[in-house]
Amino acid sequence: MFPDDRSRSATLFERARAVMPGANTRHMVTFAPYVIYAREGRGCRVTDVDGNSYLDWVNNFSANIHGYGFEPVVEALKRQAERMTCCILPEEKEIELAEIIVDRWRGVEQVRFANSGTEAAMVALKAARAITGRSKIAKTEGGYHGQYDLVEASFLPNERNWGPKERPAAPPLSHGTPQSLLDQAVIIPFNNIEVSLARLEEEKDALAAVIIDPIPARLGFVEADQSWLKALREFCTRSGVPLIFDEVFCGRASFHGAQGRLGVIPDATVLGKIIGGGMPIGAVGGLRSFMAIFDNLAGPLKVSHSGTFTANPMSMAAGVAAMRALTPETFARLEADGERLRAGITEVMADCGLDMRINGVASMSSLQFFQAPARDYREFHQRSGPNYLERMRGLHRLMLNAGILMATRGLMVGSTAMTAEDLDETINRARAAFGRFVECEAA
Repeated sequence: MFPDDRSRSATLFERARAVMPGANTRHMVTFAPYVIYAREGRGCRVTDVDGNSYLDWVNNFSANIHGYGFEPVVEALKRQAERMTCCILPEEKEIELAEIIVDRWRGVEQVRFANSGTEAAMVALKAARAITGRSKIAKTEGGYHGQYDLVEASFLPNERNWGPKERPAAPPLSHGTPQSLLDQAVIIPFNNIEVSLARLEEEKDALAAVIIDPIPARLGFVEADQSWLKALREFCTRSGVPLIFDEVFCGRASFHGAQGRLGVIPDATVLGKIIGGGMPIGAVGGLRSFMAIFDNLAGPLKVSHSGTFTANPMSMAAGVAAMRALTPETFARLEADGERLRAGITEVMADCGLDMRINGVASMSSLQFFQAPARDYREFHQRSGPNYLERMRGLHRLMLNAGILMATRGLMVGSTAMTAEDLDETINRARAAFGRFVECEAA
């Protein structure tokens, strides 16, 4: 049972404290009183160093869309490692992966690779500033676009610092963020046309870009309203402001990504996670008119973008293998599995008498401590209640002890390695966890 001070994970955690601040390198994956250490993964299951096995519903925050040990990816990595792991010269797999992405994302006519979603977002915004000659960036309240000071503004605001609804503030996530940088952030509410357009119109002469996640994980995978997306698209077209979709996570919403599912095409798209087959990757793609800023063959270079491991052969090879296996039929099965999970967990919650819901789109799901879907960040925050994190961490621990690995904030994403039997097992194990949760809440 977790926690166990005598476990190998607990011992490793104490060892890590001597050489890493907080005993970790990834703040978003840590939990108290110590982190469980992995030993190996097979299919949709991960086994820790103490021999405990978990059904993995995090999949490294969606990057392992095929689970562990997916043979086409493993074989591609073996072959590539034998030839070369990295080189200053490009390799053909880079072109192959670019062709797959251009074929699938309708707003991507050309693409450049990066090493992470964070880096790709930074490059996209850098390009937008070069194209427009402006400096301000508009983003949604509560929107996440990686670990970059500017787009971290208003990532986790609260009642004390988020300002009036008609003019959301831009509080920093990290101490020490320069106010001069925060002044470049324009915050708009998700799914609110009137306030969004008012703020954008006010700042349009200074705006370099509008960047949004159209199906944000932080809001429990609520789809953006068509009317709001179309209003943003019309404003950006009219004002000459690039519209950027961050599909690092929600790119798995369909065969054609979130933009294909929602029917609104951005000027640029930021990608990552599933396109790398479990290897480090990021990408910025867009319409030719947007991507032309990177073209060093067209004259003096206007935006420099490079990197030692950018488009490295290992990530390219894994990405090609992973993406080729993600057919329209595969996405349909992933979505059906997601619906089956949500239906099963909803029944469990109702049987336990819990005032909860499991929201989601396609293969992306999120546990929530309220019933009606939240339309924006403030609704999500307020409906979740003041003890949201404490309660979700308690549920997370109970799910661990039931053999289910989910994210500490209730996120659950499926993989192609999941079978019907795995889904049934997940729901049955969740029933035990939720039953225990009711007991703990009542105590």
